[in-house]
Amino acid sequence: MDLKLLESELLKLSPKEKAIITYKLLESLEGETNEDVDNVWINEALKRYKQISKQGDLLIDSELVIREAKLKYK
Repeated sequence: MDLKLLESELLKLSPKEKAIITYKLLESLEGETNEDVDNVWINEALKRYKQISKQGDLLIDSELVIREAKLKYK
């Protein structure tokens, strides 16, 4: 199919149909399925948990960080 013709036909779609097509096109470009992405995040979370468990002294209280940031940027 000619690219110009394809573009013309796509522009005739409803907003909902355009959104679905856009999602599917972006998904095809990413090359990873949602399951792959989920597995990557699970592995990253486990890695961070292990790191924090070993080096607990690296943790900083979030309230302290926010307080210091507010003081610094007043």
